[in-house]
Amino acid sequence: MKVSFPHMGNYYPAFKSLMENLGCEVLVPPSTSRKTMKLGAKYAPEFACLPFKINLGNYIEALDLGADVLFQAGRAGPCRYGFYGEVQKGILEDLGYNFRMQELFPEFGLFSFIKGLKGLNPEATIFQMAKAALITIKKINLIDEMEHLVRKLRAYEVKKGEADKVFARTLEWVDEARTLREIRAARRRILKRFRAIKKDETRSPLKIAIVGELYVVMEPFSNSDIERKLGQMGVEVFRPLCLSQILRHALFFWEYRDITRKGREFIDYELGAHGGHSVGHTVEFSKKDFQGVIHIYPFGCLPEVSARSILDKVREKLNIPLMHLSFDEQTGETGVETRLEAFIEMLERKKNSI
Repeated sequence: MKVSFPHMGNYYPAFKSLMENLGCEVLVPPSTSRKTMKLGAKYAPEFACLPFKINLGNYIEALDLGADVLFQAGRAGPCRYGFYGEVQKGILEDLGYNFRMQELFPEFGLFSFIKGLKGLNPEATIFQMAKAALITIKKINLIDEMEHLVRKLRAYEVKKGEADKVFARTLEWVDEARTLREIRAARRRILKRFRAIKKDETRSPLKIAIVGELYVVMEPFSNSDIERKLGQMGVEVFRPLCLSQILRHALFFWEYRDITRKGREFIDYELGAHGGHSVGHTVEFSKKDFQGVIHIYPFGCLPEVSARSILDKVREKLNIPLMHLSFDEQTGETGVETRLEAFIEMLERKKNSI
């Protein structure tokens, strides 16, 4: 039995670790590429969002390499994501693939999570599942810490591209770590390696926050690698939405509500998914030392499209520069770069005029 999963951001070492610690043979699909997206777009419904199409492409590539069990987060999604598994399963079966779709969260709750893990290995003990989950969470936390460092360092590094090279190399160290002790040791090595990057502390870069739909925010391929592009332009990027935050909010749900409440002046009902967070965070950033906010989402994403009109009101009332970017399989990198350059130039002029 070979288990595979769709990519999302740089989290493959954590997903891989979860399944390996449950005794599964894991097949990591090829990195998401234009070929992946074209495969998914070819067989997905035309109205489906970009994350759906890319995930479908990941599955097809994994199945072609010999996977026979596909891992999916579950049907307890906050938007149309909750229907992904069933629809993708039907499409893949119609294409003639023979496989089993395993949901990690068939429903919300701890018992549903245990049921999902048991689906990967019915013989797994509670101890084995707890160990697998803990190691996975530790790796997710470490990957998010590394990404936060990279987003900051790109704006200060003396040698352009060094932070990205360090990240790529140290991500392999996260993948190689097998135990909690090895993860702690890897973290010490990783932080030491990042601290060794030469920085120009005299710089005063623009500081921009990114908000929006979780997949497009976290998956570089789906957003034309917007964080790297901004970093190359000398911008310090801050992104609050990450997988460790999502997991934390699943345990401490009041923190999730606290973010949404920050936008209550502009909206007093639930938008769905992370639409409320996009509004709440933008209100929060308008009161801090951020020069602008970029709102990104898949074309046709209802929660974020709803948030967009509210965010325009936030921009007008709180005077926070804001740009919207939607992505689908037709989005061109040149167009994204042109809009980013214009936005950065506008922010630089505003900053220098103060």
